[in-house]
Amino acid sequence: MTENSKKSEILNVAVDDGYAQTKLVGEHPETGEIVQEIIRSSVRQGRSGLSSFSGGGIDQYETEEGDIFTVSNEIESENTQFDGFHTSQLNRVLVNHALVKCGYGGKSVNLVTGLPVADYFLDDERDIEHIDAKTSNLKLGVSGPDGRAMPKVEDVRVGCQAVAAWFDYVLDDNLDQRHDATGSIAIVDIGGRTTDVAVVVGGNAIDHSRSGTENIGVLDVYTEVRKAIHREFKIKEKFPLDKLDAAVRTGTIRLWNKEQDISELVETVVSEHEGKIAREVERRLGSAANLDAVVFVGGGSALFTTIAGYFPNGHMPEDPEFSNAKGLYKFIRVKG
Repeated sequence: MTENSKKSEILNVAVDDGYAQTKLVGEHPETGEIVQEIIRSSVRQGRSGLSSFSGGGIDQYETEEGDIFTVSNEIESENTQFDGFHTSQLNRVLVNHALVKCGYGGKSVNLVTGLPVADYFLDDERDIEHIDAKTSNLKLGVSGPDGRAMPKVEDVRVGCQAVAAWFDYVLDDNLDQRHDATGSIAIVDIGGRTTDVAVVVGGNAIDHSRSGTENIGVLDVYTEVRKAIHREFKIKEKFPLDKLDAAVRTGTIRLWNKEQDISELVETVVSEHEGKIAREVERRLGSAANLDAVVFVGGGSALFTTIAGYFPNGHMPEDPEFSNAKGLYKFIRVKG
C-alpha cells in the first residue's frame, strides 16, 4: 500500500458508546494493530473552569450547533442517564473524543455503533426512526476549538448492543467459530444506565418475549456508593466519575489526604445491586434451563464478578467490558 492510498483509506471503527464508558475497537491508522481503549463518559456542556498546566487532560469541543462541551476526568460529569442520550450532542462529542484520543484525528472512518435493546427494537420490529436519528446525529460535525484535526465520519452503521456481544461470544478474534451459533443464547449486557437481555435463537432471530431492557446499571452503584461515603464521613463533596469508579474498584478513597478503607461499604452496595440485576434476569429467563448459555457482558459484568454463578449455564468472557465493541467490529468485518 502506498503512502497516498494509506492516507485515503477509510478505516472501520467500532464504538460502544455507553452511559458510563466509551469503548473503542478498531485498526490503528498508522500501525495496523487493533486498538482497544476505554474512556470515561465524563462530559458536560460549557467550559469547565479548569485549565491544565501541560495542556492535557481537559478537552473542549464545539458541535455543529455551536455549543461548547468539556470532556475530562477532572470534572463532575453531567448525568448521562436520560432517554435521549444516544441521539444527543453529549453522545456525539464523546464518540468524537474517543476517536481523537485513539489516533483517528484527520482520518476517514466508517463508524459502527449500537443501541440498547429497548431503543433498537420497537415491539417486534427494528425502531427505524430511532436508528436513523442516531445515525444522523453522529454524521453531524464536531470541531476542536484548538484547531486539532477531527475524524471524518464517512458512514455510520447502528446495531443492537447485546446482539453485537453475541457475535463476540460466537466468533473468536480470527472470526472462527468458537461456540455453537445455532442454539438459544441469552446475552445479558450490564451497562452504565441499563441492563439489556437479548435471547438470540438459531443465530438469526431475537426472542422478544424474553428480551428487553431494565433501568439498572453501574451508575446506580456509583450513586449509592457516593451517598454511603457522604453518610459515613459526614461530607457533601462531589466526586468526578473516575474517582468514584476507582473507589468502587479498589475499595479505597482519598479524603483529607489519607486513603480511607471503604471496602465493606462498597461490597454491600455491589452485592445489593448484583442481586437486583440477577432477579431481573431471572424474571425474563426463569431458570434458563432451556438455553445453551447465559452470557454476561458489559462494564457491570466486570464489576459483578460472581453474577454468572446465579445460573448453571452462566458464562462470562475474559474481557466482558469490550464484548459489545469487539462484537460490533467483528460484525462489520463479517458483513462488510
